[in-house]
Order: sequence, then C-alpha cells, then structure tokens
Amino acid sequence: MKGDWDGFNNIGSGSDEGGNDSGFVNGKDYNSAGSSSVGRVDSVQTISNAHSKPDSSTPNSVTKSYKNGKLDSERYFGSDGKPYLDIDYSDHGNPKTHPDVPHQHTITFENGKMKRDNTDGRIK
Repeated sequence: MKGDWDGFNNIGSGSDEGGNDSGFVNGKDYNSAGSSSVGRVDSVQTISNAHSKPDSSTPNSVTKSYKNGKLDSERYFGSDGKPYLDIDYSDHGNPKTHPDVPHQHTITFENGKMKRDNTDGRIK
C-alpha cells in the first residue's frame, strides 16, 4: 500500500507474530518511531490481521498490530491500562490526511469514550 514504511518490519528483540516480545527494557529497544510521547513499556503483545486494537491492556504495555506480516500500528497503554498513544506505520490509504509515515495519534477519553486526535500526527 502506498505510504507504508517498510523500515519498521520485525522490530523488537525476540518478537514473533502472535506472541510476546522479550529482551526490551522500558521501551528503550522498542520505541522505533522515536516518539517522545512514549512512556514506560514493561510488556509487549502482538496481534495479526485484527480489525481493531484493544481498548485496554496490561498497564505500561504496547500492542503491536501486524497486517499481512507487516507492522501496521502500535498502541501504548499507561499505568491505568488505558491507551494514550497510537503510532501508525501507513497513511491509511489517505496521504492527504496523513502525509507523514509513521505518524502518531494522541488518545483521550471524553465521557468514558475513547477519542483519537486527528490533528498534526508527526512523530514528536
């Protein structure tokens, strides 16, 4: 797909699709996009060809989502187990809206509903 960033396949030490990663220390070996928004990472989960990412997870974790064997996105969870950041490795088929690949979306909650920020998604 146009806009995919091929440089982010198979990142993480000991990763395997559908399993857990090992060999990382608080995300130092994990934050491949270089986002300063990424906090503590104690555990990693991978999912494949899923239509959506989880709304909650293990505190201080990340879920790597693969599509057709290629890293598509990462969702980071805070100490409360709620997501706070998505990093996407494609333009979602819409290069006008997402010219920067990879890009990030800040996640907030309003009235108990999750909301992804759609503004400037450049990696910060």
